Amino acid sequence: MERRPLKRIVRTAIVEVNNKIRRDPLVALTESDIQCLLYASLLPHCGKLAPVTNVSMWGTQSRKRLKPLRSTLLHSELLLPDGRIDLAIIDLAAARFAFNSRGRFGYMQLEEGNHIFIEIKASRTHRSCVTSKHRWKHLLQSDIKKLKRYHPYACFLACYDFNNLLDAASIDELADLARPNVEFTYCKDVYSDSYLQ
Repeated sequence: MERRPLKRIVRTAIVEVNNKIRRDPLVALTESDIQCLLYASLLPHCGKLAPVTNVSMWGTQSRKRLKPLRSTLLHSELLLPDGRIDLAIIDLAAARFAFNSRGRFGYMQLEEGNHIFIEIKASRTHRSCVTSKHRWKHLLQSDIKKLKRYHPYACFLACYDFNNLLDAASIDELADLARPNVEFTYCKDVYSDSYLQ
């Protein structure tokens, strides 16, 4: 699948998740919950099994035959040289799957292709909250810098501020930092961490 329709699908999925969380912020207690919601939203579009044909084998002089292998485009917690990516849509034709001489899976190496990387950042964790505007902004800047290293791939940073930490000027500043390589979205819920009537 080409990148342009996939980017549109990712944008739509992020909007769907944002709308759920804006309305009902306790639907996602943690960043992992948000990751699951986004994964579930993307799965119908990127979860179809496709053949894995770009393979290599190490530790043997003669290439042995592998069983027919399939994978999906969508993966979570993908380990890359600069750290883990929360969600990734992989161009399978541009991903080399490596196996050892016994046929055991070793790793997947990305080659130049139409990959999409999605980072998620939430101010609320399962045990605590980010309460400092400075700390929150620093975390988002770090993720933007990490994603910018993956240019020319399509990258998204979806931010969820449950504590009303940043004002419009700070959000605009981060959006400017993200341009043009990273699509930046910032979601605040309707309660802003105040649930009293």
